[in-house]
Amino acid sequence: MPKKMGVNSKAEAARERRSAEESDRRQRAERAKEEEYWREAEGSKSRAARRREEEAEKRAEAAARKAENRRLAEAEAAAVASAVSKTDARKANRVGAPAPKVTEAELVRRREEERLRLEREAEAAKKRAARTAEEEEYERVVLVANTNRDDSIIEASGVDEAIVRLSLVDTDAALPADRHPERRLKASFKAFEEAELPRLKEEKPGLTLKQYKDMIWKLWKKSPDNPLNKATE
Repeated sequence: MPKKMGVNSKAEAARERRSAEESDRRQRAERAKEEEYWREAEGSKSRAARRREEEAEKRAEAAARKAENRRLAEAEAAAVASAVSKTDARKANRVGAPAPKVTEAELVRRREEERLRLEREAEAAKKRAARTAEEEEYERVVLVANTNRDDSIIEASGVDEAIVRLSLVDTDAALPADRHPERRLKASFKAFEEAELPRLKEEKPGLTLKQYKDMIWKLWKKSPDNPLNKATE
């Protein structure tokens, strides 16, 4: 009878090892591609938008301070001029009864009212500046040609780093470790994207899918629906 052939355990182990190495290589390539995508998406455009917002706020605050100082000086000068004018008129008319003067308390009250009014104006100016910067950024995104569109990229890019952080959080020593944090995190992000995408398309029409995903990712990083945010609280 011919000798019965058994399974070559070494050959089988080698095949499994090669398969695992190939799978790991593909995963690393995918992660590198995703990270490059998000670096480009959140690069100079985000920095430029933040810089415009900060400059607009600084200009609004400087203008408010300048206006406050100017108006306070004008109010004091007007009060002094009024007192001097009344004194001169009294002397010219030889009126015995002294004209009422602006008291220090009255000046303090006027300054406080002026300060509050200027604070309200400064706050309104900051809001207008921020809204203008946001509108300018939106218009720029709509008008600028998209030279790096790739809608097939997995939208959960950048999630890998979050998964590592989520895995390291010890939420309860008595509970077993979360063996698949990536599944929970990516599923949460997918649900968040499906809910936000229709809203963004309605509010900001005319963008590419990649640009909508850029916006969704920024919202996701701050969202309470993000498991990473809950884990780090």
